[in-house]
Amino acid sequence: MINPSQSLSNPAIALALRAALGLYVIYMSRKFYADPTGYFRRATRGTIDIQWLAPVIRGLSCFCLWGGCFIVVTAIAVQILGLHGDLLAISLIGVAAISAWFLLPREPSPDRPNGERRREIQ
Repeated sequence: MINPSQSLSNPAIALALRAALGLYVIYMSRKFYADPTGYFRRATRGTIDIQWLAPVIRGLSCFCLWGGCFIVVTAIAVQILGLHGDLLAISLIGVAAISAWFLLPREPSPDRPNGERRREIQ
């Protein structure tokens, strides 16, 4: 019988799990950044539109995007390159912030608030 903790201590599996987690956080936060209240509109159809909710969700999703980038960059630096230290931590925060900036979705156009898309008739 295999002990699950021994399989998780494998560096390749640890890197794959951390990268998968970071990429999933990046994927979901980009979706929430592009359409902050879309999930809530679909989940609860009878809710009112609260004006202050969209910027709050967009700010939290931007932080989650940075967090996902930090997870991926840290996994690469520690697991693959074997780097450690305080200076590395500070530089990884900056690298994650720069990569999060480039991964932000484009701003929605002014005629479509909150990233809504027009449905075209075919």
